[in-house]
This record gives sequence, C-alpha cells and structure tokens, in this order.
Amino acid sequence: MRISLSNLKRPGTSAALFLILLCLFTLGLRLRNLDRLSLWMDEGFYVLAAEEILEHGYPLYPSGHILYKGILYGYLLSLVSLIFGFSASSLRAFSVLTSVAVIPLFYLFAKKFAGRAAALAGCVLLAFSAWETEYARTVIYFAPLQLIYLAGLYFFYRGFFENRKKDKIAAAIVFFLAPHIHQLAMGVFFCFAALFLIKGARRFFRKDVLIPIGIVGLSYLAIQVHEIFFWKVGYVYEKAPASLAEALAYFFQSFSLVYFREILRSFPSMGLILFFGVLILLAEYLIRRQKPEAVPAVKDDSLAGWTYLNLSLIFPLLFFGFFRTHVQPRYLFQLLPLFILLFLVALGRISLALGRLALAPFSSKGASKTGLRIASAAFFIIGIFLFSDQIGWRTTMSIINRDYKDPIRTDVIARSGRTEHHDHRGPGEYVRRYRREGDLVIAMHMVFQYIYGGPTDDWLWSGGPGTWDAWEQTPEGWKDVYVGARWINSLEGLRKVIEENGNRRVWLVTSPSIDRWDHIHREIASFIRSQADKLVFRGRDATSEVYLFNDPEGRLAAGSRTLEAEWIPASFGRIEYDPEASKGSVLHLSGKTAAVRTVSFSLPGTFAPGSYRLALRIKVDERREQDRILGVAVSPGPRAKDIHSRFYGSRELRRNGMYGTVEDSLVVPRQTGLRIKIIYSGDGELWLDYLDLISTEEKTFE
Repeated sequence: MRISLSNLKRPGTSAALFLILLCLFTLGLRLRNLDRLSLWMDEGFYVLAAEEILEHGYPLYPSGHILYKGILYGYLLSLVSLIFGFSASSLRAFSVLTSVAVIPLFYLFAKKFAGRAAALAGCVLLAFSAWETEYARTVIYFAPLQLIYLAGLYFFYRGFFENRKKDKIAAAIVFFLAPHIHQLAMGVFFCFAALFLIKGARRFFRKDVLIPIGIVGLSYLAIQVHEIFFWKVGYVYEKAPASLAEALAYFFQSFSLVYFREILRSFPSMGLILFFGVLILLAEYLIRRQKPEAVPAVKDDSLAGWTYLNLSLIFPLLFFGFFRTHVQPRYLFQLLPLFILLFLVALGRISLALGRLALAPFSSKGASKTGLRIASAAFFIIGIFLFSDQIGWRTTMSIINRDYKDPIRTDVIARSGRTEHHDHRGPGEYVRRYRREGDLVIAMHMVFQYIYGGPTDDWLWSGGPGTWDAWEQTPEGWKDVYVGARWINSLEGLRKVIEENGNRRVWLVTSPSIDRWDHIHREIASFIRSQADKLVFRGRDATSEVYLFNDPEGRLAAGSRTLEAEWIPASFGRIEYDPEASKGSVLHLSGKTAAVRTVSFSLPGTFAPGSYRLALRIKVDERREQDRILGVAVSPGPRAKDIHSRFYGSRELRRNGMYGTVEDSLVVPRQTGLRIKIIYSGDGELWLDYLDLISTEEKTFE
C-alpha cells in the first residue's frame, strides 16, 4: 500500500544515483577483513563441497557421499573458485555480492507498495542491518538464498498480480531453482496460496497458474522424497523411516508459534509495529466490507498488494510452526527484506494516522495535503530511528572488525552456543605443516581439519543423537559421513587409538566442543587437558588446541612457556613456521599498514605473590631503527594499575638477525590472575616467539 511519504517526489535518476552509491559503499564495507577470521559454523561443508566439485565435477565428499543439499549453491561456489581462485575470501565475497544485489532488488519491489522514499529508507536499513552484514560474510547459503527468495516474490507479484507474461515464466524458473540453493526457499510456494485467497478461485484455477504450481509442487515433493531415501549428508536429524508415518514425523511436529516469538525476540520493536500493521490491514478489510465509502483512498490493487506481502510472511511462519527444525533465528533470514518492507508499510500507515491527529486541532476541515505530507513524513522518520532493531553503524562495524574473543549476539547467528568466533585455521595449518607420512590425526571437527590440515583418520565425538548425527555404520566400523574418519566416542576408545599406535605420532586437534559436555564427555575433556606436556599449539580463539602424542623426538612439545606468541587471541600478525622457534612457530608482525595494534587478554591460571622475571624471545628486522616498536604491560586485572609497563626499541632487541631474549623484573602483589596488554607500533618488523613469567621464588605458577 502506498503511504503518503511516496508523494514526496524525487527524480528517478536521483534514486538510481543514491542506490549506486549505497551499493558501492556497502560492497566496500562488507568486503573488509573477509579473511581475518577462520572458517567456522557450517562454512566447512560448502567449502569442502566446492573443492570436491572442482576435483570430481560433483560434490562427492571424501566419505563417498554426495552433498545434494544446496547443490546449486555448491556449483556457484566452484564457479567463483574457478574465476577468482579457491580461498575463503573469494568464497565469502560471493555472499557479499549477492547480499549487495538484494538492495536494488528490494528497491524495485518495495516502491510498488511503499513508494520511492520509503523504499530507499528500506535499502539503508538493509545496508546497515546486523543480520545482513553477518551472513554476507560467510560461505553459507543465506545471502544467495535471500536474493533468490526476494526475486521469487518480486517476479510472482509482477506476473500474477500485474499480469506480465514474462514475469510469470521468470517466477516459475526462480521457484524451481530456489530450493537448490536451500530448501528454505520452498516458502515461495505459499505465494500461490496468497494468490488464491486474494484473487479467488476463478482466477486461481487457470492454466497459467495450474501449470507452474503443478511443476513446482512436484519438484518440491521430489526433493523431499529424495532426501528421505538417498541423502547421507546434509540432513538435520538422524533418519531411517520405515513407513509413511515415520517419514512425515521426520519432517513435521506438533504446531507451535515459536517462530513468531523468534521475530519478537530478535526484533522486538519492529516486530510489534509489523504485527500492528496486520491488525490495521484486517481493520481496513472489515471497514471496507461494511462501509466502502469510509476508506475511499484504498484501491483494490494496493490493498491486494499489502495483503500479498503479509500472507507471504505469515504463511511461512505458520509452516515453520509444524516443520521440524532446530529453532534458530537464522532460518528467517530469507524473510528479512519482506519483514523490513512490512515494517515500513505499517509504520507509514501509523505515521499517516498520527499526522492527521496532530493537525486536527489546527483545521476544522481537516489537514491540508502539504501539511499532512510533512507531518506524516516527520513521524515516519522518527519512527525509523526509534523502532529499528539490530541496525546501525556501530553494530555493522563491530561485525566487520570482529576479532577472536569478541562476543557475538546469539539472536543474530544461532542459539547454539557460538558466542565467539572459533579458530579452526590455526590448528589445522599447524598440523599440515608438521605432520609426516604415517602420522595419525584425530579431530573433534573433522571437516575443518580436513580443509585446513589434510586427511583426518579419526573423529572424536561423544555426544548422542541430536548433537551432531554425523555417524554411520560401515563394513570397516563406525565412521563419520563427511570425510570417512573412524568414530571415537569414549575415553577408552581414545586411549586405545593412542596406545595401539605407539610407533606412530598421533595428533589430537580439539575444538570449542571440548567445553561442551553434550559434545565431549567431561572425562574425555579432563584427560586431554591433563596432557599439558603434549600441547604444541593453541588457536587464536584460546580454546582450539593441538596435542602431539607418541613423539620420540619431543622437539615440538619441548619447553613449557607461559604463552606462545602465536597463541595470542587476536587476528593481527601472521603465524609463521620456524624450526628455531619454540613449538616451531612464531608471530610475525609487519609494519605494512603502519597502524598501531593493541590486544589485551588474560593469562591462564593464577600466579602466587612474589617476584618474577618477564622474558620475551624476539627477533627484529635490523635494517630499520625504531625507538618504540613493541609495548608490553602486565596488570592484576582489567581495571587494575599496571605492575609492569615498558616499550622496547629495535636497538635493544638486536641479536644479529637471531632470536634473543630480553628480561624485566616485576612483583605480583597477591594471588591473582594476570592480564597482558601488547601494543605493536605498526612501524618495523618483528618475530615474537614467546612470553614467559618465571618466578624467582620457590612458589611458582599455579
């Protein structure tokens, strides 16, 4: 429905120019820091699929199973890899491009219902939405899913409501292809139900509707039947249906309004405005039925358009009430542009009513058109600022500049415990660098280990059904369904693998699942954590680790330091491998950006009161001289006064191109944990090996 704000006419060229500038700005913003953090969440499944497509021509996993889920998305990723190279940044850039393409498509769609000005406002909301920014930067199907879903809604409306033949064909093609990005796109099928309710049976039961609904409906049914009987990977729940009733139980459950609550949970203010708009729509229908002259400004086509938008949102939400899923806000992502558009339309109707109320005391004959435009526009703009949820510059930049250990809001990503970004890259690449032929690799996340570290022999996971149903029984025993690694699900099984391979080095790669007892039993986690002498690497999330067992040389595990520099929980700097370094790796800091970088973090454990020596092993580029290249401060807490603070210059760190150790003294006043603050000046080049706190008294680190 057009709101009064649309009458504030702007030339089409001005809107086009604004859109171009907004898209370019959003593109540049979302492309920043794409490769800063490791692959995580479900990115690994599609990265592996794209890699296997490049090798085999289809997404054949190392386990021998094919990933049919999102198969079109997998092929699009492989095409991107062929053009731009196979890397996390190029694959993530594809999501960025599709997310930016949503903006002009949203404008074309939204201006039909809300007018040009409100449509442009919606484009700005999309550009600075936390949801959009979050999923635009992942190798997951959400951004292209949203684009094709919105395209389906757009072409369907133009084709079947505006009676454009070419758009009917386009809508049918989009509807047919969309579930092959992800099955969540099947929600576009409810457009046919909306058409039936709005236009009636006489319009619905025509050849131009029945043919596409038949073809699309049968294709959707075929996808679901194929999933039940042929999918070995990509499904959500463990399945083995023996009857039609069990097959239906796999997909459906008792009805719940949980996804309506998810909208109000993630978007409390916008959700209330949207649902209030639904009530306004119902009221206008009732008034129009009883007193048509009471709403003379409402045309049949505009009321039908607003109804189409509401039904296109409500029907999928009702369907989710029956559909069996893990309840996650991300499953609503494809509906976000529609949600924003309905919010704007409802806000426009409310602003129009408020404008009339505000001007009523000043005119007995009613408000003038100009005065009403100005008043309603003012209320509309104020409403956007007051009621927009999860939208803003600060929110957007916190996502783009995210570092390891930064908190993540679970109402944006998922309600599954991913409150920080995980580092699978560091541990995996470390194993790849130092593994030898004949070594055995055990991993908690076998897919990421395979991507970053190479073939994985065993998968360690003790969680039961519903945690990660990724196992299957094979003639060789229980294995995972992705890379074909043997499944270890107990402490006894883990010990057995290590002990029976005493003549082979055994790598154990952990993940943040080690802190979740529904994933890794407590006794397994306790055993692993007790093997401190086997620890050779820790990821920059300060949780993912690498342990090396049965290593007769003991070179990598030798020497226990307070903190290896490459374990610092921050993304700046580059990890390099050096046989002269402790644990075989160092943190390389380069001054190419000339930007000061700072990181603060807590050291593990607590320290007894007394005197300590702070030792830094470091190497600098001796071709340049800097008075202040690296600063280190130690404090008993985040707000406590420093007990040590010093900036080091390149002169005092010179060791003729070799690593050297610099030492300082400090006193810990009481039994406490310690925080370290490291400042890199951005000027000069250095390789930081480790930081060690050594007690000069009898009682040491606990």
